[in-house]
Amino acid sequence: MLFNYPGSLLAAGQGRRALVRPLPAGSMPPAGVFTGPYPAAISGISGWWDAGLLGGLQDVTGAPLTVSNAAVGVVVDKSGNGNSLTPYHISADTSPAATIAVPRVNGYLGAVGAPDAGILNNGPVLDADWGLSHPGFELGAGVAWTRYLVWTRPNWRQGTYYVNGNPIPLMHTSFGTGTTILQADSSGGANLTLFPGTASQTVLSAALARRHSHAIILRNTPGVGVDVWLDGAQVAGGIANPLPASANAPVLLLHDGSVQGSAQCWFHEAATWERALGATDITALINAQGRWILGARRGVNLLLMGQSNAAWFMNAGGALALAQGVAWYLGAAAYAFTAEMSGTYVAPNRYSVISGHPISNSSAPLFPPGTGNGTFLTNPGDGSDPSTWSGGPDFAALSAYLTGGSALVGAADEADIAFLIWPWSEQDSTMPYANKALYKATVLRLLALTRGLLGRTAANLPLLAWNAIPYETNDGVQMVRESIADLAAVSANNIVVFAAQTADSNPLNSAYDPTTGLFTGGDPQHRDEPDLLRYGRIGAHAAGRAAMAQGLGDTIHATALPVSGLPVKGGPQITHVYRASNTQLILTIAHDSGNDLAVPLQAAKGAGFAVMDGGSVATPGPIITAVGAVRVDATHVSVTLAAGITNPSANVLFFYPYGSTQIGRGDAVTDNAASLLPPANWNIGNDLGAAWNVNLPLQATAYPITLSDTPA
Repeated sequence: MLFNYPGSLLAAGQGRRALVRPLPAGSMPPAGVFTGPYPAAISGISGWWDAGLLGGLQDVTGAPLTVSNAAVGVVVDKSGNGNSLTPYHISADTSPAATIAVPRVNGYLGAVGAPDAGILNNGPVLDADWGLSHPGFELGAGVAWTRYLVWTRPNWRQGTYYVNGNPIPLMHTSFGTGTTILQADSSGGANLTLFPGTASQTVLSAALARRHSHAIILRNTPGVGVDVWLDGAQVAGGIANPLPASANAPVLLLHDGSVQGSAQCWFHEAATWERALGATDITALINAQGRWILGARRGVNLLLMGQSNAAWFMNAGGALALAQGVAWYLGAAAYAFTAEMSGTYVAPNRYSVISGHPISNSSAPLFPPGTGNGTFLTNPGDGSDPSTWSGGPDFAALSAYLTGGSALVGAADEADIAFLIWPWSEQDSTMPYANKALYKATVLRLLALTRGLLGRTAANLPLLAWNAIPYETNDGVQMVRESIADLAAVSANNIVVFAAQTADSNPLNSAYDPTTGLFTGGDPQHRDEPDLLRYGRIGAHAAGRAAMAQGLGDTIHATALPVSGLPVKGGPQITHVYRASNTQLILTIAHDSGNDLAVPLQAAKGAGFAVMDGGSVATPGPIITAVGAVRVDATHVSVTLAAGITNPSANVLFFYPYGSTQIGRGDAVTDNAASLLPPANWNIGNDLGAAWNVNLPLQATAYPITLSDTPA
């Protein structure tokens, strides 16, 4: 017997050759993980289907599948017996969702399923009419057999018309009028049941988690009954098989043949033997399932708060993408965000996002101090310390949204909340620079109140915040940028900047020419949706690492993070600015995950680079913008100013960008991260889609950098 990788046949028997071309990319087991034994090592195997790696799948033309996130035509029978599994949909489903090979569902291993693209705020959503069909195997009482199945459930049933609360079928035979062999409760239930609805109905486990991965072995011995092992432990023995002596018929996995009868689970692996495996073989099969991480699985949920740009961030898919990216880091089974707009639910008001409202009513004149003003935090106007302020009307709506008899968020979803996320700086950045200490105190107060509302502390509920977006006033934007940087620098605050550059964006609904990087028109107070979605994807790296550091890993843990090759902060950073002449500056740039620099489109014309020739952020001096920028080498960029600097270098401040300057989409200096080979097992572009593979923008200067007369 020859193998092309452990457990996969090179020669398939019956004179057929399995390896007819070079192995497709991605078909080798991930480095450093399970190497055997596999089910094929147990004699007499009659069927084996493995969706964990691409080598076990074929596309709709019958060719070996070579890439992740591609349509699957069959799950190949790797035993060589030719009984492939085919996607199943009820006959009334005239436009079935495609079966997709999805990577990284269980650790580094993948699965097949039919994901629904119409996700709102909980993912993944699997098609309600999808399963896999086997042409037929025996499940009768009078025949010896052994059946093995591994699956992952990312959520309770969702998105069906009437059956969200119904149990989910894991194995169903079409013999006779049809019988479900194995099912799991949904919508709050916790039972895994063998032979449901029959006299032999047996609860195998009463502790099934909402999200889980499990492996089950069913062994039928004529005259004895069915023995069951769940995740390696025997949970039942001698259960009377209620089926006739012979019940050989087509079998459905993860579907029961009814309308919207899918289990909405991922399929990982299955195997069959036409004999009752002995104790030694059962032990070998339990060892084979050791490649899967089994048991309860984690979901990653983000609580989104803010004003109108938070709403656009949500609408653009940025919040869901950010949650998905964090789940990718953790190896989590599901991802979601929690948010509601004001005005949707009233009596009482329940929301987490409301347009136009700052953190507190400290930004006069629109929100002057004093009670009765609508904001999340009420400044009573008496000069008291913000640490003593009470929640305002918006916080009352947030409380009603999450807690109490009118709450819209259930306890299970609330328990999944792993981060607070505030894409939020607009109205607060109209405050004067002198309000910096006040603003920082309001952030900490609202943060403490929100964590307390959820029964959490700073230690176990991080905040994701962005570098302030361009918005109206220069000194106010600078104040917010500096404030968030200050707060994030204190580890006890547990604040992570998920988008370190937000000025490389366009106004909402502006006209954009990607060949020049120029935009016209649009709404300058709101960021364009493509940019907001991009921030969610970029932000997943800083957020994912923070989640790992919090110990939130699911099937992947912090020790598995590669030492290098993945972003840490979401982009390269300016560390030094050398004044080569009065009009030329040389920037030294430290890389994040890239190793070279690009100066595209309007970046080459100096977009975003500026100096303040004397003065300070609080009392601004003249601003000199740049007219050109060019790459010097992999860590240096030369910037040409529109006019000569007149002050000594110690009195000149460098900005990227200054205040509310908009750099524009595609106009930032970037690294070359998208073109570099990612670390083994950590190819986010392959796993989540090519749009995740991006060059990262040069981070904004949270604080301006004082010029130096010495090169670096």
